Amino acid sequence: MKTIILAGGKSSRMGENKALMTIAGKRVIDRIIEEFTHVSEKVIVIANDELSQIGDSVVILEDFKPYKGEGPLAGMLTGLAAAKEGPCFVIACDMPFASSKLAKQLEQKLIENKLEAVVPVADGQIHPLCAVYNARIQNEVIGVLKEGKRAVKSLLDRIKVEYIEMDKSLEFWNMNTREDYVEAKKLIEGNETY
Repeated sequence: MKTIILAGGKSSRMGENKALMTIAGKRVIDRIIEEFTHVSEKVIVIANDELSQIGDSVVILEDFKPYKGEGPLAGMLTGLAAAKEGPCFVIACDMPFASSKLAKQLEQKLIENKLEAVVPVADGQIHPLCAVYNARIQNEVIGVLKEGKRAVKSLLDRIKVEYIEMDKSLEFWNMNTREDYVEAKKLIEGNETY
């Protein structure tokens, strides 16, 4: 399995790059990289220049030119192309509680059932940016982008996907606002498990 971390968003609600915010003395992006390095053949970060100070074990790429700045689908396309083949766990950079155990569980389901994507559903909400995709769906991603669509849901409507019902969990929690960041700090800094 390869891991693709999407870290190129504008973070307009947060007001600063979420990937570079620190919790318990560690940047969020570094927390995610550490969580997935041991279960990944390759960790690919789709980002802008600000993330150049990441370790050598990680591949850092910018969105492909025609789709640069076009949102998570463009980032996914870049990551899937770099991965070339096989299962890829796609994770947003604002999910500090992301779990490699969950990624392996989704990967196993993808392989066993010969799927193109396995997407968790928790508390009635789908989590396409915490899901496993087969790298071979690049043409479908391009098709969606060429139609001017930017929602990952538009891609999911075109591919063989299984939605997995899961319990509501911190694994799916993301930081969109300053308040979310403060809450993540409290949860992590007050709990040695994270």
